[in-house]
Amino acid sequence: MIHYYKLFSKYFIFSVIIVTILIAGTTFALPTADKVTSTNIDKAGDTAVIVEAESGVLGSNFRVGQDGDITYVTTKTNYIGTTNPDDENSLITYNVTFEDSGYYNLFAHLRVGSGSYDDDSFFYARGFGEKNYASPTDWVFINGLAGAGFTSPSEVVDGPGVVGSQIWKWVNVTKNFYQGVSPANAFYVDIDNFSKTFQVAGREDGLEIDKFAFGKAHLYFTVEALENGLPGSTTKPEPDSSKFYKGPPLAEGSSKFLGNVKALNDNNYAYYWNQLTPGNEGKWGSVAGTSDTSRWNWSGLDALYNYAKQHNLIFKDHTLIWGNQQPSWISSLDSARQYKYIETWIRMVGKRYPDMDMIDVVNEPLAGHNPPDGGNNRANYKRALGGNGETGWDWVINSFILARKYLPNTKLLLNDYGIINDNSATTNYLKIISLLQDRGLLDGIGVQGHRFELENASTSTLKSNLDRLAATGLPIYISEMDLGNLRNEGTPNDDQQLQLYQRIFPILWEHPGVQGITLWGYLEGQMWQSSCYLVLRDGTWRPAMQWLAEYIKESQAGVEITIKALPADFQLKQNYPNPFNPTTTIDFSLPDPAHVTLKIYDILGREVVTLVNENLKPGVYNVTWDAKNSSGSNIVSGAYFYRLAVGNQTVARKMLLRK
Repeated sequence: MIHYYKLFSKYFIFSVIIVTILIAGTTFALPTADKVTSTNIDKAGDTAVIVEAESGVLGSNFRVGQDGDITYVTTKTNYIGTTNPDDENSLITYNVTFEDSGYYNLFAHLRVGSGSYDDDSFFYARGFGEKNYASPTDWVFINGLAGAGFTSPSEVVDGPGVVGSQIWKWVNVTKNFYQGVSPANAFYVDIDNFSKTFQVAGREDGLEIDKFAFGKAHLYFTVEALENGLPGSTTKPEPDSSKFYKGPPLAEGSSKFLGNVKALNDNNYAYYWNQLTPGNEGKWGSVAGTSDTSRWNWSGLDALYNYAKQHNLIFKDHTLIWGNQQPSWISSLDSARQYKYIETWIRMVGKRYPDMDMIDVVNEPLAGHNPPDGGNNRANYKRALGGNGETGWDWVINSFILARKYLPNTKLLLNDYGIINDNSATTNYLKIISLLQDRGLLDGIGVQGHRFELENASTSTLKSNLDRLAATGLPIYISEMDLGNLRNEGTPNDDQQLQLYQRIFPILWEHPGVQGITLWGYLEGQMWQSSCYLVLRDGTWRPAMQWLAEYIKESQAGVEITIKALPADFQLKQNYPNPFNPTTTIDFSLPDPAHVTLKIYDILGREVVTLVNENLKPGVYNVTWDAKNSSGSNIVSGAYFYRLAVGNQTVARKMLLRK
């Protein structure tokens, strides 16, 4: 917008002089530096206004720190409130001078500390002017910054972003998870006053803020533009897509899924993966920034759920009950009110996403992990769910009872880390699994596969514990898998990542009890474990990604399952062809839902491989076997038996392999 009367004030004296001199018959020229051009008028205010965080009037609860050439501010105290700041000492007040009127978005350059989601929130004022710290209507609570932001120079700082903790990054505060105020009315500079007062307030002491920036709301700003004072763009810059993979999904045609966590701004996701898990959007703390359920923010989870359905992807939500990333207000309530909110949360998830395929009902329940027991700054509502109780795990059981009630058509999973790499942890995990299984509450077992669990694990230990879990008859799902540098240290090392994938991934993928693997990110700059990305920003694949794609394509886990029509009765047919070499197909039919196992045995009765081990819907099923054992090795010629167990019914038939 051009405000000519503002220019009038600047050039009034010169205009008077020129007119006077012309009247006198003498001609003068204005200095070149003071000439006004249409170009510099049109661009007025198109660069972001930068405000150094330490330049304001800091309350006594703040301190100033230094990281190299970055000077930052951080609060000294932690505060659990979510509606308004703790006191006046928690405020910083800035005077900001703008170049033009209009609506502005707020950006921040910040770093989330080692506490991750316990170090990632603050308050900012609802509009300009000095605010009352005790008035909730004056403040916006911004949270979830541990999983938000942008670092690459060419990235547009628009929307949440997905950069993790302990790295300096730019965040679009106005457009993040807890926005509460739309860009259209958040910050407005009127034409009569270009000087504004702006306030922020601290909340968590691990959050370090380097600077703020105000950019016009109709413009798009890249990281480079914010860093170097470049103008914003009226159109959103799009990256070069010439190197982007265009499908098919890596596990297409396999009986097992290969999925990933999805960032909201990833438009190429469905080309790679056939299963989707939200990273943060499905966590209660991301949805419920306030105890007012009418203000819960479902937008991120809605977008991912709809994307999965539009692209025919398996949708697995993460997670209902967890000690971390839970509403900060829940712990202060009494047990009765906590239970009502827990039930409401689960009920609303079930009602809003009725076609969800599966969900992590309870995440990381083992002692010392992340139960909601109030320890180590975790949410504290375990008692509301029954505490340990008679079983020692009543709170887990009651969580699943609620989930079964409100998500009757969704597979219910338990999920935890440090399981298959630890014999003792597997034993403890099996105790919970048994309690849930005895009550008909558990449909699958989730085991996380992060770098720090797997990179030094013995492959024999991994396989042995997978065998123990598979013996329950429940399908196993590897969740949150990532591999990169050892200890995630140093510059990302292609050779090290490739070797880890080649050593570990086949153990998981080829195990007959494992029905799917979900990676925990794949794009550079968007990983919780920063060295574990598989695809560079320009779309180029790292060697581990190239190997993974070829491996999945070649192995296909040896088994394909397809479903035909609804059958009239239970039946196991003779395999065809028989004799066979190298593959054969086994048909069976189910008139009712049932847990099914289909296993191959040699002539001495020793198990060769499990082809099916899961709960199936009614239908006619075709299972293709490639004459490989559970280790992926080719078996020798001879007679074999295949046995189908459906509930209490068992049927076996003989087949012959000839080479």
